[in-house]
Parts: sequence; C-alpha cells; structure tokens
Amino acid sequence: MATTTATDNESTKPTYVESFIPPATLERLEAGAFGQLVNHLKDRSEQVQNIDLMTISGFCRNCLAKWIVVEARRLSQELKQQADSSTSSNQQEELCQALDALGYDQAAEHVYGMGYGEWKKRYAKKATDEIMEKYNHSKSIHATHDKELLATKAQAPTVPLNNNSPTTKTTPLLLANVCCQDPEEVAISKEKPPPKTSRQVTPQVPPPPAASLSMKVAILTVSDRAAAGQYETGDLSGPAVAQALESVMTQLQLQSSSNINKLEYQVVATDIVADDTSQIQSKVKEYATTTAGAVIDLILTTGGTGFAPRDVTPEATRTILDRECHGLMAFVTNECSRLQPMASLSRGTAGILGRSLVVNLPGNPQGAAEILPVLMPLACHAIVDLQKESKN
Repeated sequence: MATTTATDNESTKPTYVESFIPPATLERLEAGAFGQLVNHLKDRSEQVQNIDLMTISGFCRNCLAKWIVVEARRLSQELKQQADSSTSSNQQEELCQALDALGYDQAAEHVYGMGYGEWKKRYAKKATDEIMEKYNHSKSIHATHDKELLATKAQAPTVPLNNNSPTTKTTPLLLANVCCQDPEEVAISKEKPPPKTSRQVTPQVPPPPAASLSMKVAILTVSDRAAAGQYETGDLSGPAVAQALESVMTQLQLQSSSNINKLEYQVVATDIVADDTSQIQSKVKEYATTTAGAVIDLILTTGGTGFAPRDVTPEATRTILDRECHGLMAFVTNECSRLQPMASLSRGTAGILGRSLVVNLPGNPQGAAEILPVLMPLACHAIVDLQKESKN
C-alpha cells in the first residue's frame, strides 16, 4: 500500500514566492540579486579566480557577461513585440538597437569593471596542475552558450542613451509595464526614492467566490510578428499570461481554501493570430463554441489593445459579443492605473459570448501580469454565474 510522506506533501506545496510574490516583482528581485553577484565578484577580483568558479559552480564572470547578452536579445524581442500593441517611440527603437548591439566585450567590461584583457593582466593567476585537473573533472557542470545568440544584431547607436558623467551614477531604463509606455518615463533614481503618491496605492482586489469552480481557459496571442514567426524567442505574451495566471490562481486557491471546495482551472488552448479582425473573431468564436470537447469558460486575448492602426482586438471582440461588460474592465483599469497611470491607455474590453467570458489583455507581458491579480477574482465570480445559468 502506497503511503504519502511529509516530504512528498512539501514538494507539491507552492513555495512562499510562488504564492505571494507577483511575477513582475520577482523579476526585479532576481535582477537585483544578479547585480549584487556582479558587484560581489568585482570586489574580489584578486581572491576569486574564474577557473575556481567554473570548477565549483560551473559558471564564471565570462558566463555572467554572456547571460547579460542573452537577456539583451530576449529583452529586445519583448520590446519589439510590445510595439505590436502600442505606438513605439524613437527612444524605444534606440533602446532596441542598443540591446541588439550589445556584445560579449561590452557586457564583460561591465561585469569585470574594466576590459577583460586588462583584468587578466591585473588579476589572473596561472593555474597549477592540480587546479587544472579539478577543472577538467568538473566539465560536466560547465555552462554552455549559444554563439549565434551571442552575436551582435545591430550597429551601436551613435548617441548615448544615458547622459553619463564620471561622478554620476546612472539608472538603466526600465521597461514599461503596460502598452504605450515610454521606458524613459519610469526610470527610477537609486539615490533618491520617488515620493509617495497615489501610484503606490495597493489596488483593491475582491475576494474569490465562495463556491466551487472548475474552468477551462484559452489564451489567444494577437500579433502580426508573432504570427509570422519573426521573433527569435517565439511568442512571449501568451506564455507570460499563462505563467501569471498560474501564480494568481495559486494565490486565490490559498485565500479561498476555507470558503470553497475547490478552485481549479485548465488551459486547454493557446493560439497565435495576426492583428486581423476576421482572424481574431474566427478564433474567439471557435473557442466559445467547443474546444477539446468542452465549452471554454474564459477566453483571454493578449495584444492589439493600443493605439497603432492595426490594434483592432477590442473592436473585433466587441462586434461579436452577445453582451458587453463595461464595468469589469473599467474597474480593472481604474485599479491598475493607481499603480501605473499609463494603464488607462489599454483599450481592452470584456463581455459574454455564448457561455464564455472574453477579456482583452495588453500585449506587454508585464502589463498582463499586473492586470490578472485584479481581474481574476471578478472573472471567477462571473464564470460561477455563467455556469449556474447554463445548468438552469
């Protein structure tokens, strides 16, 4: 007879971070931790050799530099994908160019605090035979890197984006968390924290419904470039929505465990269509009819909610809805704009099609991640009502 141990239960229990830290916040925490690691190694150039790092942990300062380049490629693609659902600025285009032009040499200069050649002259020590033997035995754990991804994709901009001076610390540009945001507008000074304003007010999040709920979800990415396969990293918006949804539903389950029997969901369909009215409508109607042999309870679209000429998702959705729900997105937008006023520029709509609730999310992954914690408790209430109606 099989038994369940305490260790088994612990392994399936969500961690504190999974339960309480939103993905966008966790990303900033991880970025800060990476920065601390880089500074830690800069301060110990003489004591900590790269070969020792590789032997013990499988990575070294060179790996950190290469990971920065890889992240620059991903970030550039994310910015370009964001431009599909918003009007991109010259600043944003220049930032993409700078990210694409960032290569290993430039990243290594940042990690080492000087050129790699200069660092080797100052601090690198000749490895003994014993050290080399240990290094060779540890090769199975060494990090590997995609040379093609590390190759630069553009020429460096001619004009620096940061107005640096020898005595001034500069803050890197932060990505906007909703569509239509200029990254420069949200740059935060490390020396002087921003004054407390209404933007720092915590959004009002309603409690989950006091009823059992099991729902099926479909996620539709609306993007010309993603549909054409033009992103090296593939679609980022759809997976980001799925990840944020998992985090939010886990938190709701923890909050509601004493009130309801269960709160379950399953993503049964994920697709990508171009910014085309007929394609959007066709796929949403398909979801609302039957998918995987069952009606989809919640249809989430991501992308096409900005002000660009081809941002037509709200219009395409609105014309096929049986009943539009003005209050849902009005409340979500109002609460999210208390944190980020630019959230009000997302034109997404919501409503009922058949027995499905359809909701438009912005194409920016971070924007969608911030909307879902406010949206989902209300969406769950709406879906409980829709499921009751279908049984009557």
